[in-house]
Amino acid sequence: MTTLHAFESPADDEPIHTVERSGAAAEERFTTALLCLGAAYTLSWAEFGLALAIGFPGNLQSHPLAASIASRVLLALLYLCVASRLQWARWVTVALGLCSVLFVAPTIALQWHVFPTAAVICGASIVFKLAASLYLLSPMPARSDA
Repeated sequence: MTTLHAFESPADDEPIHTVERSGAAAEERFTTALLCLGAAYTLSWAEFGLALAIGFPGNLQSHPLAASIASRVLLALLYLCVASRLQWARWVTVALGLCSVLFVAPTIALQWHVFPTAAVICGASIVFKLAASLYLLSPMPARSDA
C-alpha cells in the first residue's frame, strides 16, 4: 500500500467535516454576538431618551450632553470594528462589556426604586453586553479578505 492510498480512508474525511461544522458554529456565535451588541447599543439610546424625557438633575448646562452623544457614537465605531473582525476591537469590547456588568449591575436595585423603567432597560442592556462578551470570548471565524 502506497502512502497515497493510506490517506484515502473514510476516517480521514471526518475531521474535514468537523472543521466545517465548527466554522459554521463560530460564524453563528459571531453573528449572535453582533446581534447582542446591536441590541445593547439600541437600549443605550433608549436610556438616553429616558434621561432626556425625565430631565437632567440641575440645569442643562451642567450636564455633559455632548459627551453622552459622543460616547455612543464612539461605541458605534468600536462595534463596527468588531463587525470587521478586528481582534483589538473584539478584546476592547469584551473588557468594556465585563466592566459594565461589574460596575453597573450592582446599581440596578437602586435604580429600580427611583425609576423602574430605566432599571429594566439598563438590566436588559447589561444582559446583552454580558452575552456578547461571552460569545466574543469564544474562538471567532477568520477574517475574510474578500
